[in-house]
Amino acid sequence: MEGIHDTAEKIESSAPQGATLIAAFRTANGWWLFCVLILAIKLLLLWLDPTPKLFMGDSGAYVHTALTRWIPGDRSYFYGYVVRWLAVWPHSFIPLLFVQALASSATAIVFAAICSRFFQMSNTLSFLFGLLCALDPCQLVWERYVMTETFSLIVYVLVIYWSLAYLRDRRLWQLAVVQALSVLLIGFRMSYLLVVQICTILLPLIAFTRCLLPSLHSRSELRTSKAGVLTIGLTHLIASIAMMLVMHGAYKYANGWLSSREPAYLYDAGAHLIAVWAPALEPTDASDPRFADVIANGDQFKIKNLRFRNAQQFGQGMLMDRWREIERDRQTNDRVARDTAINALRHRPLEIVGLAVTTYMQYWYPQFIQRVARNDLGYAKMRDDEVGMFAEKFGLQTVIRPSTLPQSFLQRYFVGAWPYYFLVVLSPLVCAFAIWLSRDRAFAFLLFVHASILMVVVTALSPQACIRYLQPVSVLTLLSIAICVNSLGRRAKPAESASDSAALRNAF
Repeated sequence: MEGIHDTAEKIESSAPQGATLIAAFRTANGWWLFCVLILAIKLLLLWLDPTPKLFMGDSGAYVHTALTRWIPGDRSYFYGYVVRWLAVWPHSFIPLLFVQALASSATAIVFAAICSRFFQMSNTLSFLFGLLCALDPCQLVWERYVMTETFSLIVYVLVIYWSLAYLRDRRLWQLAVVQALSVLLIGFRMSYLLVVQICTILLPLIAFTRCLLPSLHSRSELRTSKAGVLTIGLTHLIASIAMMLVMHGAYKYANGWLSSREPAYLYDAGAHLIAVWAPALEPTDASDPRFADVIANGDQFKIKNLRFRNAQQFGQGMLMDRWREIERDRQTNDRVARDTAINALRHRPLEIVGLAVTTYMQYWYPQFIQRVARNDLGYAKMRDDEVGMFAEKFGLQTVIRPSTLPQSFLQRYFVGAWPYYFLVVLSPLVCAFAIWLSRDRAFAFLLFVHASILMVVVTALSPQACIRYLQPVSVLTLLSIAICVNSLGRRAKPAESASDSAALRNAF
């Protein structure tokens, strides 16, 4: 009898272990099937829409870097080397598009992993929103373009992933991973610089504030734990800033070495900034009297007209073109432009805010936003030598006027999805709802910080509304919606269970 009893106990103890192994096996299989599904969708779309697309002159600048190793002064350069490895050497853009499809697949998979691991969503919900991420119109069309958007987005999603991991575990090595990925991110797209710099400080602060909140139950615990937590938190904050300064300094040094110039993030940042804020400029803002004279004659090139802000940087006879004719030294030219723009911000901050609000409101006009979406597809006229170069180096047959070509499937999808973009520009509000509903508000608060900073970048630092700039904001929007759906679902389940119990009691 004792032997039978022992055998029964062993069977009972092994049963939960067996059930756990079966559940883990099913979960692993579910994730593998999800990864295969995402990859199959991306490859199917690549088969349906395989033609490479160009956005001149961004694509032209990246191809120029790939062919000659020239470093552009107004954008990051990592993507140019990717084009060199994946398109110049094979003499075709097809390998580049294939790898971009893989990178976009990885973005959706990491997105689903964030939903599951940090927000405790079910596999079903994680897979559903991972699929929506894979079909995001802000992402799909750029997989076909010789543009940095797809590669920069996968790096950005990895930054989000490891930032959340750091908030959860507060490991210094995780913070180092975040900083290393952040340098890679700005190397692909410099528009992420502001969010990277601000989160260098905010990430440790959020992590250790989150750590302190549960200790507010008793005063004795607060005395013993608060000092230690604050010390470690201060150490992490100093380490985060130090790592950023070292890694970003190395990036700027490498940029300077490759450009044969002084170390810097960019060399035309001042020109971009002053063009965006051109309608708010006054001659008294200029740090150089010669530039003050140019601004004083602004009526000649419509300096107050909002529609000409982009032209003020690149147009012939416009603001920066006139200034370059006066000041030939590139470093002095850009420094004066940058200082003048900062002076305008100091003297008239409300006017700068007004320009940002004006840009933001452009997203709310349906006809305007559809026109912007079409313009984002890149229909700039090409030169004969550019058409010949793409045919010779990459086997791409294109035309001088790309606007005469029929729109591809993904291009039509991008333009036709314009109602969705209204939701994306509300991303900070959606993230705020996620903070309210989320079980771990520190995680949702980080998303809110990212969405808010990125919306500042696409409004205050952009000459006009641009759907392409909303790409990372769209990912944050989808993630915040997933948090809200998951939280509302959790709250509904207890109510459903209670109503079912009441119904059973009434039945008997």
